[in-house]
Amino acid sequence: MPLYRDLRDERKYTPDEKDWVSRRLLDLRARLKEPAPTGVPNRTLRSSLIVGTWNIRDFDNNKYRNGPRRRESLQYMAEILSSFDICAIQEVNEDLEPLEEVVRLLGKSWQYIATDVTQGASGNRERMAFVFDTRKVSFRNIAGEVVLPKHKLLPNEQQFARTPFIVSFQAGWFRFALCTVHIYFGQNSKNSEGYRRRVDEINFIAEELASRAKREDENYILLGDFNIKNPIDETMQALTKAGFILPPQLFPSNILGNKYYDQIAFQTKKDEVTFISAGVFDFSKAVFLPEHYEHYAPILPKRHRDLKRNGDPKDVKKDKDYYSRRWLTWQMSDHLPLWVELAIDFSDEHLLHNLSDEAAKKGAAAQIELEDEDGHDLAIQSEVTGIQIQTPDDIEDTEKSTPRKTKKRSKPRLPDKDKVGTARPDQPLTWKLAWQIFKFVASGRAEEMKKRRDKEKKQARHRKKSR
Repeated sequence: MPLYRDLRDERKYTPDEKDWVSRRLLDLRARLKEPAPTGVPNRTLRSSLIVGTWNIRDFDNNKYRNGPRRRESLQYMAEILSSFDICAIQEVNEDLEPLEEVVRLLGKSWQYIATDVTQGASGNRERMAFVFDTRKVSFRNIAGEVVLPKHKLLPNEQQFARTPFIVSFQAGWFRFALCTVHIYFGQNSKNSEGYRRRVDEINFIAEELASRAKREDENYILLGDFNIKNPIDETMQALTKAGFILPPQLFPSNILGNKYYDQIAFQTKKDEVTFISAGVFDFSKAVFLPEHYEHYAPILPKRHRDLKRNGDPKDVKKDKDYYSRRWLTWQMSDHLPLWVELAIDFSDEHLLHNLSDEAAKKGAAAQIELEDEDGHDLAIQSEVTGIQIQTPDDIEDTEKSTPRKTKKRSKPRLPDKDKVGTARPDQPLTWKLAWQIFKFVASGRAEEMKKRRDKEKKQARHRKKSR
């Protein structure tokens, strides 16, 4: 849990504000403890891993002068992040002080890793970061940005608008690489250059990581803001066709609840990790509620409001809309944090690999251990000291010359797992999704997409032959 000692600091919080923020934190904690998918499961020491992703809007440059974020907002962020073992954060500003403040509130066991700022107009001088609890997750000393090779550059020889960031971690037995992205948005029109660039960026990073996962036999988790509109959009198909697995239930991740921008997808080694649950946490149900407007009205930035001379709003409804639809997003975000829970305790599987049907049938007696407590080989020491040590070969020879009754070893009892998941969860076909698919096919867009893919494959084969 995060630290609350700042709330006792009278230089930071008046008694009234301390009371207000403490009430909001209690409401937030109660909602976090609700059953999934609205709440977040309790973290465990070794049974499961909870991975989050959160696009925190312009954190925290205040270039649009709707902020800066209040101290209480950072407290709420720390409370939410403390529910995850590790979380990818997008849109971190050049100034790391606000992020460092959140990490400080989380406690001494928490750390972060961040990229340099992304250059260029589309990069918006953003960073991407991972925040993680070192009691559960350790950094494996591998980190880097993924760049496009020359032969796969986007039109006009463009790189990613914001370079994907990949870092290797470990939690218990589970070794994994996390890649966070903030994909270029561009335009909504399917035929626009900006939309094509968005699809191309998702295509490349998904195919590249899928290739690495197979080549390296590594667990890969690809997550972040993909700017995916809906589950049947071409942007989503660009992610899934590479073989990445998504949670069976997909959740809108924008605060209005109508876009599927953020996703967590994974490719994992067989028999190592399984999916348990996933969800999206809607903080707007606990903090900065519409009924809190009167509390915050005195501190809302005047430059974005239409006020009378006495400071009262000319149109209260319009002012309330600014508070709940805009100002809230600059205090928290216009995106909601998304999370997935994976079962990572495969100790039983590791031990089961050591079992031998031949050894079980043979039922050999206990053997002399060949190493002393310091790890030195006793068989080698026997040559120096003259002490006779039995080796496994000696024991086998003795068994041949002296027949004895053997007892077949019984099957081991397997302990119950604390967390059990599904290796490859399938997305249920709901009526809503079926209707979306029908409309997509009936509109002719599915056929257009097939033709475009066939054309791209033909061009790729032609380029390969020409090289």
